[in-house]
Amino acid sequence: MHERYRKIINDRQLVSVMNKTKWRELCNDFEALHFLSISVRYKLISSDDVLGFSAVWWNEIYEESSGIEWLDFNPIVSEYRGRLVAPQETDRSCEILTILNRHGIKYSIEGSCFRVWGYISQDTTPVFT
Repeated sequence: MHERYRKIINDRQLVSVMNKTKWRELCNDFEALHFLSISVRYKLISSDDVLGFSAVWWNEIYEESSGIEWLDFNPIVSEYRGRLVAPQETDRSCEILTILNRHGIKYSIEGSCFRVWGYISQDTTPVFT
């Protein structure tokens, strides 16, 4: 773990929810399903910025996993079909939940997204499913 992250974790009194094994299992399974184009957004403990929903390189997510506060999965995949036709939307909730449940990864539902928590603070009270 980066020393910078260790200091932030101690200063903010964060508690780890995920470990490296769980992150590896999650990233490996989603890498195998990259053709589904599931979009995620995430927040790092080192920044207040929230990166927007996009497809990701799962090996990069794994490399950053020790600094990920949370990771949101957007279950709706939108496929562009042309200017005159509405995008086709496909719900990938089943695929996402299958992976999370297979590995015993706890998540919360935040709006229409599934959130995997890397860390929580005393001010954070997610309702895990």
